[in-house]
Amino acid sequence: MKKTGLGKGLDALFADNLLSNNEEEKLEESTEKIHKIKVIEIEPNRDQPRRAFDEESLDELANSIKTYGVLQPIIVNKKDDYYEIVAGERRWRAAKKAGLEEMPCIIKDDITERANKEIALIENLQRVDLNPIDKAKGLKELIDDYGMTQKELADSIGISRSNIANSVRILNLDSRVIKLAEDGKLTEGHCRNLVMIEDPDKQYKAAMDIIAKGESVRDIERKVKNNKVTKQKDPRLETIYRDIEDSFQGFFGTKVKLDANKRSGRIIIQYSSYDDLERILGLIK
Repeated sequence: MKKTGLGKGLDALFADNLLSNNEEEKLEESTEKIHKIKVIEIEPNRDQPRRAFDEESLDELANSIKTYGVLQPIIVNKKDDYYEIVAGERRWRAAKKAGLEEMPCIIKDDITERANKEIALIENLQRVDLNPIDKAKGLKELIDDYGMTQKELADSIGISRSNIANSVRILNLDSRVIKLAEDGKLTEGHCRNLVMIEDPDKQYKAAMDIIAKGESVRDIERKVKNNKVTKQKDPRLETIYRDIEDSFQGFFGTKVKLDANKRSGRIIIQYSSYDDLERILGLIK
């Protein structure tokens, strides 16, 4: 993944636990002071995009910590009577499981709330087990809370604008499909294709077929494409219409349907809440 802005160098910063010799040397040379803080005085970031943690994986990390300790400090932000995790919640959870009373932390008092959310999101985006719905919600929250454009967010966290637009779009999936994705049964690639199926029941059936038959992203792409071709009045214009829809969806950050005839048609912009509608109106203005 391209790293720009806050994304620079975060692979080393957010390693789960064990470090290479080179990383240990860099850590020792760092000007950041490492503090030992009581585990019970540390609390998770409420804006943490990642909601689910694999218990088996946590157990493995906890066993490693019992043997080697926490070799990579977590980053925390000092609050009134506790320390809020900016990055490293998985290590903190594993440290609790391992029965540690204290763990190494780097205190960042100068981190703004927005930067806190960005760092938490980046840390999780670099993990392979972040489900696509949590990722999409994290991106959308940054856009909505701080009035950021998709381009501004892309520049800030080092992800392409089209990636952000396509990720946020999957929040328009049927609620049953969203639950399947949250449970880790659908990949982001599956979700991006399923969102193009407008009928909720057909969308859910397609999702269940993916799970039951072990269909790949390419399989569902073919299904969606074949379904669109049968409905399209003029197949020659399919690619053009798709490009136009993608452009609108990238700009508005939500599902946009182009219902086109030969000489006229409609552009249908979907919104999920009044706040979302206000955001869209702001972009139009």
